[in-house]
Amino acid sequence: MSPWQRRARVFTAVFGVVVAILVARGLKRRTPAPDLPPVVRVDPSAIVEGTGARTERSKGPRETFTIESEHQFTYADGTAKLTGLKIRTTSRDEPSRAFTVTGDESKVGQNESAIAVDGHVTLRASDGLVATMDRATYAKSDAIVRAPGVVAFTRGRVSGQGVGMIYDNNTDVLTLLEQAIVRIAPDEAGTGGIEVVSGTAVLARGQKSMRFERGVKITRPGEVIGADASDAQFSDDEKRIETVALHGSARIRTSGAAAGGVQSMSGNDMNLTYADDGQTLRHAQIVGNAVSTMAGQAGSAGREIKASVIDVALGPDGATPTALTGRLAVQLTFPPEAGAPGRTIAATNLDAKGEPGEGLKHATFTGSVQFRERGANVDRSATSTTLEVGLTQGMSTIEDAKFSQTVRFQDGRMTAQAAAARYDPDMGTLALSGSEPNLTVPHAANEQIAVDAEKINVTLEGPIVKAEGGVRSQLQPPQKSDKPGDAGNDVKLPSMLKQDQVVFVLADKLDYDGAKSKGVYTGSARLFQGDTSIKGGTILIDDKNGDLAVTGGVTSASVLESVDKDKKTTRTPSLASAKDLKYDDETRRLTYTGDAHLSGTDGDMTAGRIELFLKPSGNEVDRAEAYDGVTLREQGRKTTGTRLSYTSEDEKYIVTGTPVTIVDTCGRENVGRTLTFVKSTDLIVLDGNGEVRTQNKNGGKCP
Repeated sequence: MSPWQRRARVFTAVFGVVVAILVARGLKRRTPAPDLPPVVRVDPSAIVEGTGARTERSKGPRETFTIESEHQFTYADGTAKLTGLKIRTTSRDEPSRAFTVTGDESKVGQNESAIAVDGHVTLRASDGLVATMDRATYAKSDAIVRAPGVVAFTRGRVSGQGVGMIYDNNTDVLTLLEQAIVRIAPDEAGTGGIEVVSGTAVLARGQKSMRFERGVKITRPGEVIGADASDAQFSDDEKRIETVALHGSARIRTSGAAAGGVQSMSGNDMNLTYADDGQTLRHAQIVGNAVSTMAGQAGSAGREIKASVIDVALGPDGATPTALTGRLAVQLTFPPEAGAPGRTIAATNLDAKGEPGEGLKHATFTGSVQFRERGANVDRSATSTTLEVGLTQGMSTIEDAKFSQTVRFQDGRMTAQAAAARYDPDMGTLALSGSEPNLTVPHAANEQIAVDAEKINVTLEGPIVKAEGGVRSQLQPPQKSDKPGDAGNDVKLPSMLKQDQVVFVLADKLDYDGAKSKGVYTGSARLFQGDTSIKGGTILIDDKNGDLAVTGGVTSASVLESVDKDKKTTRTPSLASAKDLKYDDETRRLTYTGDAHLSGTDGDMTAGRIELFLKPSGNEVDRAEAYDGVTLREQGRKTTGTRLSYTSEDEKYIVTGTPVTIVDTCGRENVGRTLTFVKSTDLIVLDGNGEVRTQNKNGGKCP
């Protein structure tokens, strides 16, 4: 028998006793009974009606369960209906921990295991939670309230709504099943307002956390956060959010970020940590396909960092990074801007540091570093093991870049290799230095020249190359390209050198201007090509015009060719020395100046200046001129004069002076003003005094 049926029987018995007493009194007095007012039934289908009922039960040893109502109705099937309902549960261990459910009407099953409450249903928990709904069901077995329809709730600064609710009093967990919206009101200072929209929301007061699933959008002042799911953790006093975890398609977008500040972040998952005010983001960790974008200057696109994992520490403003690390597949991108090419840096790892309010100022990339710079007329790239980058304020651009370990740099046709390199993007300069096992000194080369030295500084526009310390260079021979409009290396070696062979030059220092194709070698400069060598204090090579100049004490060695009347070619070694040497390719004139000395197998000549005019082949003398104190020694003869002229076609020497003196092999001296000597006939004419034949080549005896 149910409690409601027992109450109905008691009510019937009491009613019978009262009727019997009234009948007895009426018989005693023998007066007519007054008419009783008719009973007004609220619900004719109910077998019992009552008001002001209160039932209290113990639910286990630790919890008290109380039901109060304004009206009660009991039905023949054992069910009951209560109006003006109030359900209250209280913990005996924690009397302050309780919750109540009120509503307009409730239906109670036969075993009272579940109570359905309809109309203006309100749930109030001792922790301050207040939830309102149209309908709810309370299960006494697990102290869980379930609501199928629209629900709204508040608890302190937190409020929200959704469709469908579950409230577990045992764990103090509120779950919104559909279309969840949760808001955190601004604090006393008017800051910190947050709105979260998601498919479901779980508010666990005992764990001081909130969980959102099935598509999450979190809106904060100046910030929008999204993910597939999210967990938020509150402080112990539940007044501020400490951490937010985003799961699946995590993303953050901010507005109004200053240059260098975080503009957006995204990745598979993200963990956010907030400052003590619960509003300022202090730390973010992005895991899986991580992307962080820093705002550029006004009107400029942002700077993007990608990696498998990104960890960002932010300054007091909650927007400017003070430290950033990236791990695995790192890439930093600077988009092209007016006057600046686009730049990308890829590496295995990234570690960057910055200052509050200024953003990242220094970044170190390690592991398989790849640097790329592309823009109008710019195509540069570099690889290395490590790269240290200096960044301008607001991360607006790269200030300088220091590459180390196995550095390879390329700018168009110019390539460079070194153990270390420093690149200044604004100045367009590259400084190469250092040594490593596979590359003892830096190396730079283009289609015109290759240079090895202890230090090499390159201005890429040109290029202009300055090298010092054991300079070794190679000048490439002229090379024509088959591509239309491509002039190849566009060089011209002095015609005294072979045009199909590399020229080697050694020196202490080199200044090379690629635009002018001119190189100046200083300090024990030496030039080599095949049988030709030139040494001097300074060697200047103009491989655009094919000119050459040597100063500071010159010595040279070469092999000259001559063709006799029988078309037989003779190769004759030639040695020369002077204070200075100059070769003009337009006139094919080789000039030795200052104590000039020229010697070979056929003779020896000294003068203040000696000029050799070469044939187009570059290795044959067409004619020669000597000035100032000329001395010619050949075949045992010595001839002195003021000037000498020689033509190879007729092998004729003409010596003039005041006087011209010739001393033959026998020591006989002849003096005149002009001497003419024809080598092929061994005929000498001196000053018009007739022919003078000296001792012949076959060695006659002197008288």
